[in-house]
This record gives sequence, C-alpha cells and structure tokens, in this order.
Amino acid sequence: MPCSRRRALQLLGTAGATAATAGCLSPGSLDSYALIGDELDLSSIGPPYLWPDPTVIDATTRVDFTTEAKTASLSALFETGTVTVRQWPLVGRDEWGTETRPRPTFLRRDETFYEVRITDERVLERERWHFAVDRVDETPPDGAAVAEPPFDLSDQDERVLDAALDAVYAGNDGFLGDPEFDELQTVEFHHGFDADASALVPSPPFEFVEYEDEYFRAVTERRTVEVPEWTYAIGEVSDSRADFIAYARDAIVERNLTDAGLSQAAQGVFDGAIAEEPRRYEEGAPPSDELSEALGALGIAEDLEPIDSYEERVDFRNVVVEYRDGVYRFDLIVTP
Repeated sequence: MPCSRRRALQLLGTAGATAATAGCLSPGSLDSYALIGDELDLSSIGPPYLWPDPTVIDATTRVDFTTEAKTASLSALFETGTVTVRQWPLVGRDEWGTETRPRPTFLRRDETFYEVRITDERVLERERWHFAVDRVDETPPDGAAVAEPPFDLSDQDERVLDAALDAVYAGNDGFLGDPEFDELQTVEFHHGFDADASALVPSPPFEFVEYEDEYFRAVTERRTVEVPEWTYAIGEVSDSRADFIAYARDAIVERNLTDAGLSQAAQGVFDGAIAEEPRRYEEGAPPSDELSEALGALGIAEDLEPIDSYEERVDFRNVVVEYRDGVYRFDLIVTP
C-alpha cells in the first residue's frame, strides 16, 4: 500500500535522509567559495518562471491556503490588474546573500501570457495561535484525555492536527525559522483559518494524541509573528507563444558574458563551474583576482560581504547569463 510522507519520514529517519540527499552539496563538502553552473534550456518556458496553474505555489505557512482562496486572489488580479495578498509568494524569490530578490514570473490565462511584478511589500506583525504536538516516551496517566483516529474534529482542525504530526517527523526543517518554544515545529493559524471556530485553541479537548502506537502531548501558544504582505500587478505580454518566449528569455537572462571582455583566468573560473566534473569551481578565502572578476561579471561582487561577516552559509542563487554558445544558471555558495 502507498506510504504517507509522514510514515516515510518516520521510517527513513536520519539514514534515509542522508541517502536521499547523497548527491547534494553540503556545507561540509565545500570550500569557502563554490561557484556552480548548469546549462538552462529556454527554448520553452515553464516553472519556476511560467506558472500555467499558479494555485500549486505553496503559501509560506505549514498548512497551505485552499485552492479556492488562491483562485479568488488570482481572479482579483486578472480583473483589476492588481491584488494584495499575505503569505502567498506568487512572485518567486531567490536567495541573495542575507537577502532575497524577485524572480521573473509569468502567468497564462486563456492562451494569453502575462508578467507579474511586485509593486509593494511590507512585513506586518500579527498575533496568531499556534498548535503543536510533542512526542512523549511514557504512556499518558490514567484519566488523561487521549485522542486517536478517527479524530472527531472539523475539516480545518483535522488539517492542523495532521500538519502538526507531519512536523514531528520532519524535524527542525526551518519552515518557520527557529522554533520559539520547546524546539517544537508549530502550525500557525494563519488568516485563512478561523481560530475562533477551532476546538484546538486556546485549549484542545484532549491532552494527548495516540497515533501509530506513539503518544504526543498537545501544546498551544499565542504569539506575535511577522507576516509578509505583497502587492502584485499584472501586465499582458502576448497571445503568441513565440513572442512570449522571446520576451521571457530577455527578462530571465541578465547578462551576456561573451561580450564582457573577461580575462582568460576568469573564463577558466566559469569553465570549471560548468564542467561535467566536478561541476563546480571552488576556492578558499580570500577570493582570487580571477574569482572576484567572475563574481563581478555576474553582479554578485557588489553585494558580497567579507566572509568573516557571515555567521552561517549564504547563497546567491539563479544568476542566468549567456556564456560562450549557451545559457547558464550560476549559484554561489559561501561557507564561512
């Protein structure tokens, strides 16, 4: 029978996670600076640039918004040309050092292509209820209220409880940043939920949850969170696919390194980053003149701080350029 994501994480544990990511680059396997390149085919445009169905874009919450809520926001965007949403990153963002930067984003409706841009963004502070479950080793005491499947909860509360159980097996996945109490991965009652109608907050009707022969203690807390809010504007590009691809390509490709007058040494940096093996160019700190020249050509150098100023790994992601006879996407990983 199919294995749920939660059950798979429970069964795999650390060993499974290590095996599943064996081909990935970890900070421990890199020098101070690692430039990684791969060829990008822009003969057709798809995610993460073009989203035929943008409702598949996840909200920045552990429990996603409903498809109906996302569809309502999209309808307002297409009807009025603008919409303001909270916690739904319709325009993708790439890591850029300690910051992020927006990625060219396009939508399609009725065979017409559109570009979406961020016209305003801010961070709001809101009071939100949070729910979590904490695995316990002992059997709950006699007389304790213990919930077990099937849970007698509303659809909304079922989603929250299910996400809280998922979070236990996901561990500290960084989804909500550093946990603020008991190192628990919490589920936020975002604005798409009705906390007043929930049986889980402020106090659930049970003290413990029994699930797959394990026990979990229910935890709730109300705290202040930062809520990102974006205002998006949409503009028509074309109803011709060929014209759209040409437009999108110009928006995605930031620079032409072929005409940048690079030195032979800097070209060697790029050639190493796109080579089949090891498919990256690495250096220790401080960066050499040729690496500095390459990062300047990519537009990274102006935002790159001295490595001692970083407390942890930072990435500069998705710089798309023309180089030699192709289009390449470069990432810089800086590991203090």
